[in-house]
Amino acid sequence: MGRGWGVDPFSLPFPNREAWLIMKTIIAGGTPLESPPGGDLPRRPPRETADGFRKTLHCPLERNKLLAPLSTLGVGGYAEYYAEPSDLEDFLLLHRLAREENMPLYVLGGGSNVVFADGSFSGIVVSTRRWTAVWQIPMGDRVVVDVQAGHVLASLVSGTAKDGLSGLEFALGIPGTIGGAVAGNVGAGGRSIGECLDEVVAIEPDGSLRRWRRGEFSCSYRRCSLLEAGRLLLSCKLSFSPGPRIEIEARLRHFRSVRGIQPHGGRSAGCSFKNPEGESAGRLLDLCGCKGISSGDAVVSDRHANFILNRGRATAEEVLSLMRICRNRVLEHTGILLEPEVRFLGWGLSFGDNGDGSMLQMTSGN
Repeated sequence: MGRGWGVDPFSLPFPNREAWLIMKTIIAGGTPLESPPGGDLPRRPPRETADGFRKTLHCPLERNKLLAPLSTLGVGGYAEYYAEPSDLEDFLLLHRLAREENMPLYVLGGGSNVVFADGSFSGIVVSTRRWTAVWQIPMGDRVVVDVQAGHVLASLVSGTAKDGLSGLEFALGIPGTIGGAVAGNVGAGGRSIGECLDEVVAIEPDGSLRRWRRGEFSCSYRRCSLLEAGRLLLSCKLSFSPGPRIEIEARLRHFRSVRGIQPHGGRSAGCSFKNPEGESAGRLLDLCGCKGISSGDAVVSDRHANFILNRGRATAEEVLSLMRICRNRVLEHTGILLEPEVRFLGWGLSFGDNGDGSMLQMTSGN
């Protein structure tokens, strides 16, 4: 049964109940501290448990970490705690700290596909940027690549292609890390990373480690079942087929040309909305005249209508406001309700416990 943080969802900056019901599925936990969004940084006393963990961790445990520079969109406030673990022991310790303090835990990869709230929130942000090792394992007529969650997806795409391994060409140009890619089952051109996924190693909600093999989890459009139950993805194994370099390079050129219409050079979280079945969100937004409209410093790209850009000093509230405008235009003109693809962190709510009464919340930003 779900449990809240004592925050009235209808007091959040949504225009009506309908908007809240639509957006709540992509908001990930965090309780507001004593300062309202956009206010001064709250000076919350350190938690005694966290201070004790600091002595055991190999990595620094920072307090009141500004998140905007860690996001590709460049918006957001402060996290109560922030860490960049580089070994398994630290991941397990941070997971334990979150459980013992009933704090939300958010796993941050490359910082794409996420919009951090403007204020401050209670919880731990764990970055995977120092958890990036990769190994190739020949297995008969295929090659399995064992890769840690923080490895950059673009690096894996280029590295495997250079080694004559086919399987991830479709992911050329998709931002973020392997962990975020698996969590959101990223894809393009009718392909997705879930098709290559053989195995996932994760920290379970109770703090134990488990290896999940193909057939024990499912992947569908922009989702992986494993990451919906409060698990922290540590690594995965992807299956590749050796192939002629000339054919691999031809497929890379194809996907490079397809992605060439997307905006470059501006700060963006990536695609704002998921594609409805059989339709393109970008095309619908374009038909409804969304290109170029803005809210403050948040503006819809005039190159691709499914991208919102930060043209200087945009706030998270401006981004959310602009997404509402775009979604409502499409709904009014086509009757299609677009579902957000970006994830929102720190907007003041937690959804559901983990069956054991804990309030641990985990989600992944690419």
